[in-house]
Amino acid sequence: MNKFSSNLALAVREIMKDPVFVQRLKYDTNGKIFWAYKSTDPGYVEFVSHHPDYSDGTPAVYTTIAAGYAAMTSNQNDVLLINANAEYSEAMLTVDKNRCHFIGMDGGGRKNSQGARFATPATDVAASIAVVLNTGTRNTFRNMKFIQQGTNAAQTSGVIDRGEGTYMENCEMEVNGLLASVTQGLLFAGDTCHYKSCQIGNSTVYHTAANQAPLVFNVSGGAYPRYSYFEDCTMINYSSQTTASCIDAPAASSVIGWILFKNCALISAKKGDGATAGGAMAEAVTSVLTSGYLLFDNRCTCFNAALFAEADASILNASGAAVAAADGGKAIAGA
Repeated sequence: MNKFSSNLALAVREIMKDPVFVQRLKYDTNGKIFWAYKSTDPGYVEFVSHHPDYSDGTPAVYTTIAAGYAAMTSNQNDVLLINANAEYSEAMLTVDKNRCHFIGMDGGGRKNSQGARFATPATDVAASIAVVLNTGTRNTFRNMKFIQQGTNAAQTSGVIDRGEGTYMENCEMEVNGLLASVTQGLLFAGDTCHYKSCQIGNSTVYHTAANQAPLVFNVSGGAYPRYSYFEDCTMINYSSQTTASCIDAPAASSVIGWILFKNCALISAKKGDGATAGGAMAEAVTSVLTSGYLLFDNRCTCFNAALFAEADASILNASGAAVAAADGGKAIAGA
């Protein structure tokens, strides 16, 4: 190997050691890579020393998710990699930039118990209506757990998605604060979005409000849910109420067009605490919408609900034999 080739090979090796270059390759992006790393987490000082500021003086490492997001540039496909040790307890993050990507660094692949945990404090103010309010275009969330712990009457959602083209994978969304009020892990009003391998709701807190569901489709902030996918997701509700459900479309205009569910499980989490049986959920899916449809493929299932869905023309379930068109999809008894 001549001197030029040798020097070139060394240069390539050094580039491959660059943490920014490696993360760009991993996440298919040309944007800047930022890190959220709490200063109290083990290894913080050493980590910062290995991730210097960018040449324009922009720091690469931040101690809060909010500060990391503030450094991201809209439409640049920047990535915020979030250390998965201690929980980030912060006020609601409004994601109104476009093409920003948030990745929890816990190894990935988890449907629940993610290491990168983002929560609103129990003492937070009413303005934190959710942990994350997404209104941007083509933003991405992976490997994160969103926990609404606020007890103000306005703090009713884990995540509110009003975005376009949102991609969320291996995330969990839940409300653990207001248990006697109508709340939802995800208030969805997104357009052409894709949720994959996520858990919405949980079986560790006991809800007592009537007509409550972990996944709710409804207009929010002028945005309407439409043309979106929920793939390999689990919706869980642990409730005392027979009127509670796992998925709810509570208004005539709750969905424009359609929402498609592929291989999803709907669970009424009886005995979520090991003892309290909870209410006998009448229907896992409830809807009164007239402007669209909830579509379920033949792999979608429900557990501990009397019926998979109420007999409404907006609910179409491919599983089982067809019934009268006026009844919508077939309502299948829970196991």
